[in-house]
Amino acid sequence: LTAGYSPVPGIFDEMMDSASNIRPQWTEFLGELGQFSETDLAHCWDTAQRLVQENGTTYNVYEETGGSIRPWRMDPIPLLIDPAEWRQIEDGLIQRARLLNAIVQDIYGDHALLTQDLLPAPLVFGNPNFLRPLHGIRPPGDVHLNFLAFDVARASDGRCWVLSERTQAPSGAGYALENRVVLARTLPNIFRDAQVHRLAGFFQALSDNL
Repeated sequence: LTAGYSPVPGIFDEMMDSASNIRPQWTEFLGELGQFSETDLAHCWDTAQRLVQENGTTYNVYEETGGSIRPWRMDPIPLLIDPAEWRQIEDGLIQRARLLNAIVQDIYGDHALLTQDLLPAPLVFGNPNFLRPLHGIRPPGDVHLNFLAFDVARASDGRCWVLSERTQAPSGAGYALENRVVLARTLPNIFRDAQVHRLAGFFQALSDNL
């Protein structure tokens, strides 16, 4: 599968390192995928797209003319991340989530960030989404942000960066679940052997929280 393939200079390659060696987390996956013929692979991809269409998975593209619903385009090749690297990303996102929650807690609480001029007061009080009646109200466990999402991208040096965070209407969890369900049905043996981190714990925690 990798014959004739080489990384593009100056761009981080998820599958190969700078010496064109396969990264460890990709070795077994490519080995199993390489056992498929071109016809088998084409059938798998067609099956994946058919399942997405049958499930009615779509997304909205907001343009100047308004929203436009389009079919979900699933990448048949999953992104494989080394467990050690994922733990680092996970720790960073948890830290960022706690920081954002602390900021919201302060905005509706002691106003330390405002009184110390670390956060411009007009930015907060001039925002129409600021809910003045909620000042002083402390939710259970001081958790103001129960559900948030991050847009993460890879830089050319291999480091991951958070491009933006979504706290108002986080999206993406449903697409992640859809990708898992379709991939598990398209490549069941590979999916099983890969020991993928399960999403059930997240959705169960979300359900319990709601």
